[in-house]
Amino acid sequence: MDVQFAVRETPTLALLDRDQALESLSAFRQEWESVAGNGSLIDVSASVGLMLFDFTSRLGLTPEEQVQVLGEQLFIAALRKVNGKSI
Repeated sequence: MDVQFAVRETPTLALLDRDQALESLSAFRQEWESVAGNGSLIDVSASVGLMLFDFTSRLGLTPEEQVQVLGEQLFIAALRKVNGKSI
C-alpha cells in the first residue's frame, strides 16, 4: 500500500524590521538564560502559552494581532496571568 501525505506549504513571512525582530529574540533568549542560571535552556520547563504571549508582546503586536495569533482564549488567559488575576 502506497500512502501519500499532503504537504502543507508554510508561507514565508517578510518581517518589516528584521533587525528589531532579531534583537527582540536575542533579548528573549538572554532573559530565559538568566532564569536557567547555569543550566541549559533545553532543560527549562515553562508555559508554552506564556512564552507565546511574551513573544508576541516583544514583537510589538497590537492586542488585536495577538488575539489573531494566539486565539482569544489563550490571549485572555495569558493577560489575566501576567496581570496577577486568577484564571
